[in-house]
Amino acid sequence: MPPSQSDHLLSRFLGILPSTPEEKILRMLIELGCEVVGGQEGSLLVYDRDADVLRFAMTVGDPESEKKLRGQAVPLGAGLTGLAAATLEVQTGAPTFKDIEQKQRTGDASTPDAVIAAPMVSGDELVGVVTAVSFENGKRFSSKDARLYAGFAAIAAIVVDLRRRLSAYESGAAAAPQEENERARLERRVLGSMQRLVAGDSARLAAVADLLTAIENVAPPRPAR
Repeated sequence: MPPSQSDHLLSRFLGILPSTPEEKILRMLIELGCEVVGGQEGSLLVYDRDADVLRFAMTVGDPESEKKLRGQAVPLGAGLTGLAAATLEVQTGAPTFKDIEQKQRTGDASTPDAVIAAPMVSGDELVGVVTAVSFENGKRFSSKDARLYAGFAAIAAIVVDLRRRLSAYESGAAAAPQEENERARLERRVLGSMQRLVAGDSARLAAVADLLTAIENVAPPRPAR
């Protein structure tokens, strides 16, 4: 699938246009999340409601892999990624769905050895899934990794939700809010911070990764649903 069609996936299903701050934020979130949990590649899959499948729209870590995966579909409930979408819960483990075509690799397995998949949810609506994968033999993602990646997925969903609301307002489909509630103000602060980080260098991103890890070490785990 040509890059223009990949961009179309983001704009069609998430309202995110290419080369915008939102697109850069989403890519940075996957890059940072993948680095924090120790994955070699990470992807964002969008939810195609009409076909009831997830579609690979963005992959970081390997440009060749991104070209290979772009546009491929994962049915809901299929493998850990499809299960994360179906249950709206983070899934980790060894991959069980084998129908995704991977790029040819030398010296390691052709499929990931470990997967972590976190759903992106706006309200009660599934908008996509973000994943991290490792090709390291015997690698397994921990429950701590799962909680961290759930946080990255939640921020990605906020980015999408704010973009949709702004687009609705700009098109006249929604009235300007009379008063922002506390959650909306916090969401805008998160987006503003992420936009500023987009312009940061790798040292700043590494510092953010360390900060997130430190927060995770002292924050109580979220109760299982």
